[in-house]
Amino acid sequence: MLGSSGDARMDSASSSASWIDETFPGLRYDVTSEPDDRYNCIAWALGRQDVWWSHLPGYRWVGYRSPTIETLEDVFLALGYERCDSDDLEDGYDKVALFAQGNLWTHAARQLSDSRWTSKLGVFEDIEHDSLDVISGRLYGEVHCIVRRRRRT
Repeated sequence: MLGSSGDARMDSASSSASWIDETFPGLRYDVTSEPDDRYNCIAWALGRQDVWWSHLPGYRWVGYRSPTIETLEDVFLALGYERCDSDDLEDGYDKVALFAQGNLWTHAARQLSDSRWTSKLGVFEDIEHDSLDVISGRLYGEVHCIVRRRRRT
């Protein structure tokens, strides 16, 4: 799992567009950053680039530490997000999709103001992509839920 824990960090030198293409067949994306091991997808979904979030000891976290998707959802709820029913763009809200395989969290993606999504691929690049479906599958599993928070002005 690339986005989920400090243990999953990989050598950023192996990052390349071909890795993304092989992992997410058919994904249309734009690379928006260089590889960076200072932050992961959870931090990126929260708008942070300075800290790695993980349920493992020694990393940023809020509340009970567990790899379950319910625990990750609780983290976002504690930070002012609420569950919502749609991944459609809503004026005035930031939305985050939380991914899981079974009951274990794997990834988070943040919606952009143009309705596209942005994902941090572990220690690798940040990318922008058109939908959540294109990153669902064997690596990240499926979207467990969408959470939203009123946009801070």
